[in-house]
Amino acid sequence: MRGVLRCVRDGKVVLTLPGPSVTIKGDGTIWYSGNPVLGVTDPTIKDQIAKDIKSGNYDNIPADMFTRLGDNPNGLWAGDDDAWRTHPAKCVADKKEAVRKEEERKLVTIYLSSRGWGDFSPCEWHGDITRPDAEILGECRDALNSEHDVDIVNQSDDEIMSKIVETRKKWATPKEPIKEPAYGPGYCYSCESYCYGDCGNYSTDPGVKYRRDLRDYQREQDYGVQEVEG
Repeated sequence: MRGVLRCVRDGKVVLTLPGPSVTIKGDGTIWYSGNPVLGVTDPTIKDQIAKDIKSGNYDNIPADMFTRLGDNPNGLWAGDDDAWRTHPAKCVADKKEAVRKEEERKLVTIYLSSRGWGDFSPCEWHGDITRPDAEILGECRDALNSEHDVDIVNQSDDEIMSKIVETRKKWATPKEPIKEPAYGPGYCYSCESYCYGDCGNYSTDPGVKYRRDLRDYQREQDYGVQEVEG
């Protein structure tokens, strides 16, 4: 099996197995690393089944404990990546993840003041920028009054609000995607200059740069050194 095998019970993923290590036998039962994937919830028989598995007495295990693709009498649903994509549990999980990401997207940091004339971390407000101004303003003032060694404690409401408004403006402004510069004729991605081939490794393929950067990164991770050309 390619990808991943997931087992779901009561709308929650309870088991995830790498597909290449999963075997589906002729009777449809699912096995992993030589043992059957079972759905055992009765504590009174768990110990005995564990002994049967350890001794290889699989015939002693009740048939309804075994797991096959799809819904099973043992309460488990099992499926590969394709089946998981349309499973109700994934739809619910995707919605929860979308909500989580949206809530996370609203989180910002507002710089209020230095502390200890720069010797300490700054006094800041962290939170949801979409909340009412009055709430954020109150919490910013609480931070200024309560944190240790704040350099500029006495700030007017207008001063604090200007920081809130500026932060919200930056948050609401769509970020421009980073674009690769359009280099003209003669630019070489090998030496990253307009060498017109003088470097001896002239290339107009942007992939040359990316592959070199990736190679340098990997060498630095493995050996702590970067490749030096020349």
